Amino acid sequence: MKIIFKYIFKYKKFILLNILSVFLVACGELVIPFYIGKCIFEPTQYKESFSRLACGLFLIVILAICGNLIINFCTAKLSSLVFRDLSVDIFKKVQTLSIVDMQSLGVSNVMNQTTFNVNQIINFMTTFYRAVIFSPIILIISLIFMYIISPQLSYIVFLLVPFFVLILFFMMRKNYLLSLAQHRQLEKMNNKIRENIIGTKVVRSLNQIQYEEKQFDHINNRYLNLIVKLFLSVLSIEPFFYFLLNISVIFTIGFSVYLMMYSDLKLSDLYNFITLQYHVLFSILNFLLLFTMFPKTLVSMDKIENLLQKKPSLQNYPMADRPILGKINTLVFKNVSFAYNSQEIPIIQNINFQARSGEVIALVGSTGSGKTTFINLIPRLIDPTQGVIEMNGIDIKNYDLFLLRNKISFVSQKNILFKGTIFSNLLFGDKNAKETEMWEKARLSQSYDFIKKKNYQLQEPVSELGANFSGGQKQRLSITRAFLKEPDIYIFDDSFSALDYQTDFAIRKAFFEFKKDVIVFIVAQRITSILNADQIIVLNQGKIVAKGRHQQLLDSCEIYQKIVAAQQVSEGL
Repeated sequence: MKIIFKYIFKYKKFILLNILSVFLVACGELVIPFYIGKCIFEPTQYKESFSRLACGLFLIVILAICGNLIINFCTAKLSSLVFRDLSVDIFKKVQTLSIVDMQSLGVSNVMNQTTFNVNQIINFMTTFYRAVIFSPIILIISLIFMYIISPQLSYIVFLLVPFFVLILFFMMRKNYLLSLAQHRQLEKMNNKIRENIIGTKVVRSLNQIQYEEKQFDHINNRYLNLIVKLFLSVLSIEPFFYFLLNISVIFTIGFSVYLMMYSDLKLSDLYNFITLQYHVLFSILNFLLLFTMFPKTLVSMDKIENLLQKKPSLQNYPMADRPILGKINTLVFKNVSFAYNSQEIPIIQNINFQARSGEVIALVGSTGSGKTTFINLIPRLIDPTQGVIEMNGIDIKNYDLFLLRNKISFVSQKNILFKGTIFSNLLFGDKNAKETEMWEKARLSQSYDFIKKKNYQLQEPVSELGANFSGGQKQRLSITRAFLKEPDIYIFDDSFSALDYQTDFAIRKAFFEFKKDVIVFIVAQRITSILNADQIIVLNQGKIVAKGRHQQLLDSCEIYQKIVAAQQVSEGL
């Protein structure tokens, strides 16, 4: 909980203003009933000064209203500021996490942190400020007044407090366990929804809609049962509270009859005492209701704190004399291995090779051979578990991460476009790019024609994940974005798969004509895309089984021969 309070105490002025306003409201809550009781049961005492008393009470009402407005404003403002800061910090934290971190956390879990858990905390805080600041002040002042009115009657209230403490303890324990189970079930439900949204084509084409619906119903019903149990647990406290409240009032009235007969207790004192008794017990009820919500919030707080405190597996290591990364002339892998978990068999093992500026390096291999993992190591999307990767003879971990990635242009397997326009998406390649540059690179990537045909051309809207563009169009726009960056290393991870052979050839031809002094990595399924590569690396089960040019591998590497034969292009090549 320390991290959450760190966000709250950033805005101390709102907390202080809240506390001061509570005293104004407390005057209205306690002073007005006190004098009304006196006026009703002892009218002669205030007969001459009634007009002054009425004016004073009216002024107190105005102050109490102002106090309530200030409390509501401070609560809303503080909650909004904490929500903003917490959401921004979670988003920034997610940006620092590596692929390995995201896989260990789970996408649905991270989504819950940024939406459900933050909202859960803010909803709790809205009640928290009023209950924790307002209720204690009312409670303390009421208890003092009650003791002044009648020390004997006040013992009745004091005896009830232990019951409420016991209730609070058992309710919190029970609700915490239920809330933890509810969060886990919610994550399962989100996973199932996300899985079906992403795989909707597969589900429908395999006619598995009813099966998936049954699966979701099962998860949803378990979630429903947990919610019902949690609500019943929370709501059961209020009837029990009113039972104790009425019992205490009955005892108070019964005991007060005895005190009126044998002591100087007045009827006006009894009226004021019962009014204060309600304030005391309702203040305690506010605490109880707050802490019935607390277990759910505690689970959310724990999850958010775990995320914010998680140390990224990929660090931008601080160095006093960090080397300056100039033009990248060489890239060397030395005994590089990588495993997502230290207990697992490495995805890639003992990788050794060297690339020089001006070379085209191609990676081929069967599905699951480690090609994508291989190239993810170059921009440090992941770090090797063994071995060293060097650029210009220096370990890439010694370079500033931002500057390193600025030297690399990466086109991934999944061609993702962000909501906005074509123009805003191309700015990801170069934030200072002009339209003329975009059109020039669009010609190279063969996206010029289809952009020109759009109603708004570069200002054409792009929906979420580029859903309003075809696979080939998204691929060409991703390549355009990569061309705009002007780096020293280009990485194309199966980036031509959605293109026809003619477009594929045209893009590669145009690219190699204007870029001759860079290192290019191409992960390809089509052999035709890598015929002229300076070095073709054949991967199998995470190991390099052969390296060389196309003809060399065709003569000597059985796996490469099978890949070529499977594509039925041996004779043509």
